[in-house]
Amino acid sequence: MKSMGIAKLYCLALVLALALGLSSAARAPRLRKHYVKFINNLDNKVLNVNCKNLKPYIDLNLHILLPKEEYEFNYEVTRDMNFTCNLRHGFTSQDFTVSDAPTKRECGGNHCIWKAEDTGISLLNRKTNQYKYKYGWRK
Repeated sequence: MKSMGIAKLYCLALVLALALGLSSAARAPRLRKHYVKFINNLDNKVLNVNCKNLKPYIDLNLHILLPKEEYEFNYEVTRDMNFTCNLRHGFTSQDFTVSDAPTKRECGGNHCIWKAEDTGISLLNRKTNQYKYKYGWRK
């Protein structure tokens, strides 16, 4: 009889622990992912892509894209994430931020698509499905 009371007490404690655990998990902040894609649309040229975040230091290393190839990475959005990318072909290059708030707004969502062409670099607005010219190439 006494063991039946203890078993009920253990069951009640287990139910309370599960309920508290679920309610605290519901309050935990959910991290959003942001996606960045580069498309090499250069006329028969190789595109070098190198993206870095300074704090914490993350170097995604050099990615060499042949014509029409793509490269994509993603990261969890936090206050410290501020990726800057260098795109280079031949003797021309361009550095720009891909993870700041204005750029994300221009993307029209959490998936930014950059297209490298001979005339420069354009960003796709996913809501309008149109590319907007953003940067020219520097020598």
